Amino acid sequence: MQTLIRNIAPVAFAAALVVVGVSQARAECDEVFTLKYHNAYPPTLALYNKVGAGFKERVEKWSDGCIKFENYDSGALTSVAGMVDATDQGIIDISHSWGAFYVGDIPEGDIEIGLPLAWGETYEAYDAYYNRGLKEVIAEAYESRFNVKHFPSIIGLEYVIATREEISGLEDLKGMKLRALGVYGEMVQELGASAVVIPGGELYSALQLGTIDGLIYGAEAIVAQGLQEFLKTAIVEPNLNAGAGHWLFNRDTWESLPPHLQNVINMAVDYGNLAGAMDYRVVEAKNIGVLANDGVKLLELSGEEQARLNGIAVEMWNKIAERSELAAKGVEIVKQQQREFGQID
Repeated sequence: MQTLIRNIAPVAFAAALVVVGVSQARAECDEVFTLKYHNAYPPTLALYNKVGAGFKERVEKWSDGCIKFENYDSGALTSVAGMVDATDQGIIDISHSWGAFYVGDIPEGDIEIGLPLAWGETYEAYDAYYNRGLKEVIAEAYESRFNVKHFPSIIGLEYVIATREEISGLEDLKGMKLRALGVYGEMVQELGASAVVIPGGELYSALQLGTIDGLIYGAEAIVAQGLQEFLKTAIVEPNLNAGAGHWLFNRDTWESLPPHLQNVINMAVDYGNLAGAMDYRVVEAKNIGVLANDGVKLLELSGEEQARLNGIAVEMWNKIAERSELAAKGVEIVKQQQREFGQID
């Protein structure tokens, strides 16, 4: 924790220094850069209207209008699955998305979003990225394969397993079809369920029609889309993952920006990963309350079931580590962190 505090202070101080960058931008803004910004998330979600919107507002303000954004909603220029390729090709200048959609091309994406049960709290994700080197590992994973520049987008999820039928434990998940992305799809398969990959914008109809029996999703996202209308139970303890998404810049777009505007973006990301993640955590906590008030049973797994889930999770960490040298490096960063926190042996 002392290491975390020592590292937060310089980032906060650096964010304050953006004022200097803004003054410089006023003096040097000979060109306005209008960037195509593409979302993976529906407009109702905090990932869109808090995290993404906050980033854009900070950049436009701190650049004194030298950077502006053309906003494109999910599916406007490409599918969610095609966003990395579209950013690589310059169809999109900036994409804001979730790495689990791209594990076929970026096997380290499952580490990027947060390994199952590794980060129950937001500070753990921040610590791994900013204090322990995960930021550089994940950036290399993307930037060595695509013409992009990677920035983490730390969130603060309450990542729950929610079902259309009332359940009392993990055994009741057997045979269900659950929307679960990346490694979380592998996890539900270990629990005897089937994994289904569906973009967030299609979840309402999937639950309404019974195409899926449940999902792994953030509490805020469930409430924002009105999905609790179809849900009876949410496993809220343990929190599966505090979570991290990403911003990807087309590399040519990034390099076209003058250094002082690149610095504005760096500071907007770093400050957002402090303030934005904390705000998001508050929103998630409130929406756990909304689920309860709307009649969804909040379930805390027994100690025995939590131990079973922990065992499955660590085995999955080990499998992910076998995918690449970078994956092994990323998993070891998380393992060392969790050893120090006393969560694993």
